[in-house]
Amino acid sequence: MTLARFFSTRLTPKALSNSLIGFIALVCLLLILATVWQIQQSANERVDAAKVSVSNIVIAAEQLARDTMLQADNTLQDIAERVAHDGIGAEQQSRMTTLLARQVERIDGLQGLFIFDAKGNWVANSFSQGVQTKNNSDRDYFIFHRDNTTQAIHIGSIVQSRTTGDLIIPISRRIESPDGSFAGVALATIPVSYFQNFFSRVDINNDGVIFLALDKGELLARRPTVTALMTTNLSKGEIFTRYLPHSDSGTAIIKSVVDGVERIYAYRRLSGLPIIAAAGISYQQVFAPWWSYVAQSLAVLGVIILALALLGGLLYRQIQQLLIAERELNAAQNKLEIIAMTDSLTSLANRRSYDSALKKEWARALRNQSSLAVILLDIDWFKQYNDHYGHLLGDDCLVEVAALIARNVSRPFDIAARYGGEEFVILLPETELAGAIVVAEKVRLSIEQARIQHSASALGIVTISAGVVAVYPTDKNSHRGSMAEADRLLYCAKIKGRNCIEAAAFHRDPSVICH
Repeated sequence: MTLARFFSTRLTPKALSNSLIGFIALVCLLLILATVWQIQQSANERVDAAKVSVSNIVIAAEQLARDTMLQADNTLQDIAERVAHDGIGAEQQSRMTTLLARQVERIDGLQGLFIFDAKGNWVANSFSQGVQTKNNSDRDYFIFHRDNTTQAIHIGSIVQSRTTGDLIIPISRRIESPDGSFAGVALATIPVSYFQNFFSRVDINNDGVIFLALDKGELLARRPTVTALMTTNLSKGEIFTRYLPHSDSGTAIIKSVVDGVERIYAYRRLSGLPIIAAAGISYQQVFAPWWSYVAQSLAVLGVIILALALLGGLLYRQIQQLLIAERELNAAQNKLEIIAMTDSLTSLANRRSYDSALKKEWARALRNQSSLAVILLDIDWFKQYNDHYGHLLGDDCLVEVAALIARNVSRPFDIAARYGGEEFVILLPETELAGAIVVAEKVRLSIEQARIQHSASALGIVTISAGVVAVYPTDKNSHRGSMAEADRLLYCAKIKGRNCIEAAAFHRDPSVICH
């Protein structure tokens, strides 16, 4: 089937209604899917935008921490080299104290610089002149350098400054004697507030978080700050247990182990330093404006679907009304066709219907080379019947005779028709002369046996005379001749005395005489 033929094929009423419902349902489904896809895309875009934003924050925090730590480390390296070369005798202490104070003023973020001897005693610092009696041998960073020969920078956990009382991050290096033995520690301190102040200036939502931590999980700085900052450890959080072992940087949606808030995090391990920088934006607040967009989208979708449903319902109703009207019109048309092809008095086929059927069956018999029979019959002395009983009873007589004729024409494809006035005709396709004579005789006997009173008849009852013709058509136009022959045979039956049948096989040049 071609596409043009498919679209030109008319749908059945049920298929048309189902197609409309299916189309509306399909449009609604596509709208729903499109809206869901659009909403999902919007959600993904918000997450992606949040990841970019939080990654930028982490990069800024990482850069600040790196610059501060590396500047402090460069200073410590210089101090360690000076002490290793010049020593830290009494004549050097005053000069080193001045140098340390100058370096603190020059480097942003440094709180203080300190030099300790091999026993942990304060040798010089950036806060005061002269020898200090304080001892830091109990500090973790001092113990680390005393027990380890590494020359690498050491960043320790938060401690409380014994000079100012502030929370500080200690950054230290080992000082060695010329023979490589432990000679002390050079220390730089960075106040936690330095990073906290920077974090407070970063644009992040109310439930957002920024923090620096050692790679073992100890917090160095956090926004918002926590009361137990010195003792808070993040090592059991997902960033440290799940993500950092596989990648030094990335993003993830994680629930905080500190406050339980779910956030979109970005994290980075500072190259060459044991520090992790991370920031997170509250997942709920990221999607707070998105839910308003979802509500608006769903409201618009609902209005569109409702409008489509109402329009579909209206169209469905209109289609149903049109289909009802079409059925009524077809019924009326069929009724008109039946009326046009049926005799209104007797309910038999009329002359027009018979002529059409004769042409069709004639053509079929011509193709199939089969026989076709015609019975033309007439009510005897019917004019006298009308004159004696009146036309109303005459019509009743015609109706009764027609019913008897129809009763004896049993095959579905046989046709009984009122030919005109009191004349009737029976068309018998695929019937030989003998079979046609049997049908004609049955009709004649049934009418005779009905004993319809006819005082004006010589027999006292209504009877019929008939002419019967059977023919094998030889051309498509010879059916007129068969009807003429049937009429001639009927005339012969009338001459013979009525209430009888005359029959003959018909040829194109018939020479048939009355029997």
